Amino acid sequence: MSNAKTDSCGSCNHLKGVTCNLRNESIELPNLTTCGNCNDKVLKPTGTLFSLVNEVRGSGITQHTIPYFNGSRIDTYTGDGLNDTFLGIKNVDETVLVFEDVEEYLIFYEKEKEKKNSFILGAIIGDCIGSVFEFHNLKSTDFHLFDKKTTFSDDSVLTLASMHSILNGTSYTTAYQTFGRNYPNRGYGGNFLYWIYLDNPAPYLSFGNGAAMRVSPVGWAYNNLDKVLLEAERSAKVSHNHPEGIKGAQATASAVFLARTGKSKAEIKEFIEGFFGYDLSRTIDSIRPGYCFDVTCQGSVPEAIISFLESIDFESTIRLAISLGGDSDTIACIAGSIAEAYYKEIPEFIIENTLKLLPQELIALVQEFSNKYRKE
Repeated sequence: MSNAKTDSCGSCNHLKGVTCNLRNESIELPNLTTCGNCNDKVLKPTGTLFSLVNEVRGSGITQHTIPYFNGSRIDTYTGDGLNDTFLGIKNVDETVLVFEDVEEYLIFYEKEKEKKNSFILGAIIGDCIGSVFEFHNLKSTDFHLFDKKTTFSDDSVLTLASMHSILNGTSYTTAYQTFGRNYPNRGYGGNFLYWIYLDNPAPYLSFGNGAAMRVSPVGWAYNNLDKVLLEAERSAKVSHNHPEGIKGAQATASAVFLARTGKSKAEIKEFIEGFFGYDLSRTIDSIRPGYCFDVTCQGSVPEAIISFLESIDFESTIRLAISLGGDSDTIACIAGSIAEAYYKEIPEFIIENTLKLLPQELIALVQEFSNKYRKE
C-alpha cells in the first residue's frame, strides 16, 4: 500500500527477475510489501477511506484486478488530519486525483480507457520502445518492451509537432523549430539541430529518415491520397528536400492512409512498390543478419514497411522492427504508425506504459488531434 515500492504492485511477494503481470515489466528488486496504512476503525460505506485493503476486502475486488492509470498505481495518501487518508492516483506533476472509493475510480478508469483506446499513438509508441535499442542493437524479437531507460525521443517530438501544425494551421517550419526548442536533448540529428535554431531556416537537401518519422499524422488528417502525398511533401521539404527524403515521407504517409482506409497488406505493398520503387519482397529474416545502422530514408523506410507487412498485430510489428537493429527507434516509429492504422487496436498495457512517459501537455495534444481525425 502506501509503503509499497515502485517495483511492486503493493501486495505481492515479488522475486528478482519475475515479470509483473500488471505492467509487463521485469521486477528488478525483490520486495515483499504489506499494507502499512491500516486503520482499526470500521469503514462506513461513505466518508474517509482509511485503507484500500479494507475497502476491497470481501467485495470481490482485489489489487490484482484494479488497473493502473497512465502507469500509476491507485494508492492511499495521508493528508494533514489524524485520520485524513484518501484514495488517489498521483500524476507526473505530483498532483493527486482523489476518489471517494474504488468504484468511483473504476468508473473513471473505464471512461478514460475508452478515450485512450482512440489515441493516435503508434509512431510515438514505436519511438519510445525503440529508444533503448537505437545504440544498443538487438537482433531478436525477444525483449522487454519497457524498462527504466525507455523514453521519448526526437521522433515523438516531431510527430507531435506535425499534429500541432495540422491542428492549428501553423507552418511545419514553425512547428518543428518550436517543438525542437521546447523539448531539447532528444536525440536530434546534427544538421537538424542546427536548423532548429536558425532565424531564417532553409532546407538542406537531406534524405535522412527524419522526414518519414514525423509524417504519420498527415496520413490521418487528409481524406484522399493525392492530398496526403502533397501534404507529406510539404512537411518534408522544409528541411529534407532531397527527392529521397520526400519519397520516404510520402511512402510512410500513404501507407498510413491506405491502412486506415481499409486496404489490405497486398494492396499497400503493391502501391508502395509501384509508386515509390521500394523493394518490399524481402523478408525480415533475410534483412536482419547484414543490416546496419542507416538513417537514410532509402535505407530504413522500406525495412519499416516490411516489418509491418510481416507482422500479425501491433506488438509483433514493433518487435520485428527493433529486431533488425540499426536506427531502431525510427524504424519502429514508422512501422508502428502504419500498424496502428491497420490493426486499429494496441494492447492496453502498451498504451499505459507509453503515456506515463509523456508530459501532460503532449498527452493533451495527442487527445485533441485524435478526437478530430480518428473517426472509426
